[in-house]
Amino acid sequence: MSKRLFSRIVTGLLLMNLCAVAQDSLDRKASQFKANLNLLGVGLHYEWRVYRTATMNLEAGIDFSFGYAGSDMNGSHWGYIFTPVVSGEFRQYYGLRRSAAHGRKIRNNAGNFFSLTAGYSMVPLIAKNKEMDAMYSIAPAWGIQRSWGKRINFDVRFGWALRYISRTGSWDGFPSTRLGVGYVIW
Repeated sequence: MSKRLFSRIVTGLLLMNLCAVAQDSLDRKASQFKANLNLLGVGLHYEWRVYRTATMNLEAGIDFSFGYAGSDMNGSHWGYIFTPVVSGEFRQYYGLRRSAAHGRKIRNNAGNFFSLTAGYSMVPLIAKNKEMDAMYSIAPAWGIQRSWGKRINFDVRFGWALRYISRTGSWDGFPSTRLGVGYVIW
């Protein structure tokens, strides 16, 4: 084996090793526990790394909804509901290498992602002038998660949800949006 071929092989192995070390810094955080304040709710989130660029996110919380329930001879009726919810979400992050190359921070699992969420909304705890049954939902979505400092986390997600209402046995679809600010506990 010539010296030239040997030096190229050694150089190639060193470069591959350096690339592997650089990629390790792009791994998602092993796990994090957050308290979130969403646009219409509060919740606790536990996110753990499934593999290098993917995480599972378990959520439990209380969602709030309100709306106009109609009017009658005595005036209008606004209604609201407080509902306990639980869900599990698979997130596949992408573009991490590009973000790191542009100097963007990817701490606390910051990045763009595609997700698939399955959830269950229970019977409302509190309801006024509105009715809601327990329902199951599944929602593919696109989202971003960003970090401010070491503990503050911002999350926004857009998608389309399909829900199954168990009492009536009916399916329907609706836009699914989430906007939240979280505090990373650990």
